[in-house]
Amino acid sequence: GNETTARLIGWLVALLARHPDQRAELVEDRSLIANTIEETLRFEPTCRAIDRYVAKDVEVHGRVVPEGRAMILLLASANRDERRWTDGDRYDIHRTIGRQLTFGVGVHHCLGAALARLEGGIALDEILTRFPTWEVDWDNAALASTSTMRGWETLPVSVS
Repeated sequence: GNETTARLIGWLVALLARHPDQRAELVEDRSLIANTIEETLRFEPTCRAIDRYVAKDVEVHGRVVPEGRAMILLLASANRDERRWTDGDRYDIHRTIGRQLTFGVGVHHCLGAALARLEGGIALDEILTRFPTWEVDWDNAALASTSTMRGWETLPVSVS
């Protein structure tokens, strides 16, 4: 569970560097932290995809997926689906989230989801307290290349 939380914190830092107006709002109003966590998880899920085997024939968008076949849910796509999210490609800490799919659903919901949210919120609060502004050295930032997780291998930050 620690990798998901670390990647979430990296996405928080990166996205709030790209959206300094929203970061400034968070510095002034910490009640926005919980929703910022949810919007960050929606906008940049820490896991690329969830795959499952189909337990019985199921129809999806007019096509039958036979029992025993594998299905993959692409989380970043689902979390930005225009049928669910108005302007889903926009990062907005004020967005009404409801339910995003980053941690799965139902019996496959991530056991560590609540802990990741809690730790991410504590980390963000501390970062905003100690370093209310920062810049990312995007030329030297690099995403990690893993098949399962999404996040930063390096994210050089300068604080003021």
